[in-house]
Amino acid sequence: MPQLVTPGNLRGSAARATPTIQVVDVGREPDLKPALLSGRLTNLAAPFIYHDPAKQLALILMPMEMGLSDMDQQRVIGQLTQAVMRDLPPEAPRAYLLQPRIFFSFQSLIEAILEQDGITPEMLRAQQEKADLIRELARSGDEATLRARARENDAKVDAALFEILSASVEASLAAGREASARALLALQQVLLEETTYGRQVGARMRTLEAFQKSPTREMLLDQLLEAPDDETREVLIAAGRRMLDYAFFQLLSARIDQAAEPAQKERLIALRKQVQDIRDKLDAASRAYLENKAQLIEEIAISKDPLQTARENAAELDDAFFTVLQMNEQTAQRNGDASAARALGVVRDAALQVLAEQQPLEIQILNMLLSASYPDETEKLLRELKEIADDRLLGLMAQFADQLAQQDRTDLAAKMTNIMVQARDILPKHDPQAQPPLQGRGDNPPPQKPVIEIARR
Repeated sequence: MPQLVTPGNLRGSAARATPTIQVVDVGREPDLKPALLSGRLTNLAAPFIYHDPAKQLALILMPMEMGLSDMDQQRVIGQLTQAVMRDLPPEAPRAYLLQPRIFFSFQSLIEAILEQDGITPEMLRAQQEKADLIRELARSGDEATLRARARENDAKVDAALFEILSASVEASLAAGREASARALLALQQVLLEETTYGRQVGARMRTLEAFQKSPTREMLLDQLLEAPDDETREVLIAAGRRMLDYAFFQLLSARIDQAAEPAQKERLIALRKQVQDIRDKLDAASRAYLENKAQLIEEIAISKDPLQTARENAAELDDAFFTVLQMNEQTAQRNGDASAARALGVVRDAALQVLAEQQPLEIQILNMLLSASYPDETEKLLRELKEIADDRLLGLMAQFADQLAQQDRTDLAAKMTNIMVQARDILPKHDPQAQPPLQGRGDNPPPQKPVIEIARR
């Protein structure tokens, strides 16, 4: 649970020394949502407001432990909602902010956020049970005991458990906990060998690996025939979608004609229909996915604030989004539609800016330097960076220049190299006693959003 910021303990310089978050606006900063849900917002303080403008959601955590009077609670609620309203575009809806939902426990607020994403408390409890089972199995001790416990819990091992287990492995690796990751991978292997669902997954993986080693139409057909279940066939068809052409169905028809037994012929005919049905289902899903991207492009294009709309849909700005955007831009250019081309250019610029905002600060700085003219503008930027960066940035510049060279972008690689030489004379030497680069130095920490001043009793 976040720390409590009360009217009393907010007073004084000690309270101001550690900036805290009391406005979690996922419209302005989409990354705050996963950080909140995963418990990574360590400087979060209650009371706070969670705001999602896309869903017109305003939730306030007001813990009972604070002991605020009704009047003080209403004053805090007003301050939090006003803080959100001040940052909204003039045309944005506001009515829902006048009646925010109040929660007295952190868990209930999190459940309300997840419920808006279609995740019910029952689903959360089921997920928690899977996570508890993984921890219990991981602590089984020796391998013989682990295998026995895996068999005992056979009915509880399903796709959801494997998803949580895979996510746990990735989280351990990302955090540098290699021993934990190895233990979880060993557990995964035992589950693949000892449980019913695990053996199904193992067979599916082996079937897919066999096709990937020899991705031909003949191998695809052979593996489809040997697939142990419909789920495996779906995976194979998705992996080999480009091979499901006239030549593939000719090959399948030839197998049908050559079948000696009626039962074998019927099986092949059934497989042909199943392949066609799964292919059509996948194609329909792909079309719907691309249509959603096209709708998002139109939504951003007609928005009064394209950049804000792009920020609110940051999670949807993927490769498919830019592919559809590029296709639309090319169509507009072929048709000579200058108005549509300009609107799509605005969408592209907004989307690229959102992606740039999500990059690490170091990468943002390097891109900014590359966009500036050399040598005058780059020198000015480097002198401004002296307050937040030191000569350790030179190593990143060298890596970036190498990457650009490997991508045959020699002009940009040369420019990055020139900027690096320029930076050697401008950026200060690294001071081990100072804060890390790009995070502020000495007595002048980087600016922080002010904490909302909560009404004092």
